[in-house]
Amino acid sequence: MTEGWGAVAAALIAGVVAVAGSFIGIYVGRRQVQDEAHIEHEQWLRDQRQEAYAAFLAKWDAAYTGMKQEVARLTEQWEAMEEHGLDISVDEDDLEHAQETAERLMQPIRAVQERVLLLGPDVVDHAVERMARALETLRAAFVDHLAPIVRPRPAVRWNGAVQAMEEARAEMTAVMRAEVRSAPTVGRVSRTRTSV
Repeated sequence: MTEGWGAVAAALIAGVVAVAGSFIGIYVGRRQVQDEAHIEHEQWLRDQRQEAYAAFLAKWDAAYTGMKQEVARLTEQWEAMEEHGLDISVDEDDLEHAQETAERLMQPIRAVQERVLLLGPDVVDHAVERMARALETLRAAFVDHLAPIVRPRPAVRWNGAVQAMEEARAEMTAVMRAEVRSAPTVGRVSRTRTSV
């Protein structure tokens, strides 16, 4: 009878080990699929961020360059008028033109900025918000610089606004570079997973 019980015990142990092995195999396989899906998603997100960041910086640079070119053109025009003893007069039309030009140059940034904010992460969002404030200061300086006589308020200094904008862009570039250069990791799976 002991031999019979020994065979039954061995069969039960083998069965339990087989079932446990199956459950472990299923768990490990499921975990591996989740990790692979997470890494694939992170890679996709990184690619989307890279495209969004490049588009954002390109539109930002276009607006900035447009404002600088307009300021340089008008400054040259004003200097030529002063050399010839002509009166530099600015009226409401000049103010309206400056505001319209600033709006036309800034409009393309808004759509790409929203995409960057949608893709995140938080550190990039903060840098984008700083750049938005710097661009708004630059826009105000641009309008004040182009129509200083019409607006009887202290003008935002153009050179200071340019410097603040360039600093914000440098910070933004560094943050974006760090984000797109980091490889996806599996360690964040458990922190980002939500229970249903």
